[in-house]
Amino acid sequence: MERHFKHLNKLERDFIETVYIQVKTFKQASELLMVDISKIQQLNKDLDSIWRPITKVRDKWKAKKVDGNFWDFYNWVMTTKECCHYCGVTQIELDKLHTIGITNKRTTRGRTLEIDRKIPNEEYTNISNLTYSCYWCNNAKTDTFTEEEFKIIGKAISTVWKQRLDNDNR
Repeated sequence: MERHFKHLNKLERDFIETVYIQVKTFKQASELLMVDISKIQQLNKDLDSIWRPITKVRDKWKAKKVDGNFWDFYNWVMTTKECCHYCGVTQIELDKLHTIGITNKRTTRGRTLEIDRKIPNEEYTNISNLTYSCYWCNNAKTDTFTEEEFKIIGKAISTVWKQRLDNDNR
């Protein structure tokens, strides 16, 4: 945590860790950090722009049940290039593709890059096994193809995405 938030003092870092990673109540945080609850409430307000993005990463960490330290996962998210590991589509390109009309039958997936496992039958427990994938590559790869096998297929998907993006006259 300290690597990303050197500008915060110890109490501020402890507050974020306690409330937004360990998910303690303000009352519990007040007791654990030995400060008045009004101080916790003020920290919450003052650090809003810092803790809100952290909670989005925390939610992904919990949803995928990644073992280990949250901050290792946070570092992976903050330092990994946000593009599909297989076809190379970026989030910006995905947004544009959705604007020009790509859809899928599942309304809850496809708008953002997903976290995939390079080795398909392993759990999400090893951070070095994680990568970003677009919905279409992740859905097509299933647990059938290896990382290297699907990179071959990903090249074809990439060609289609590039054609669609190049043909858009918006």
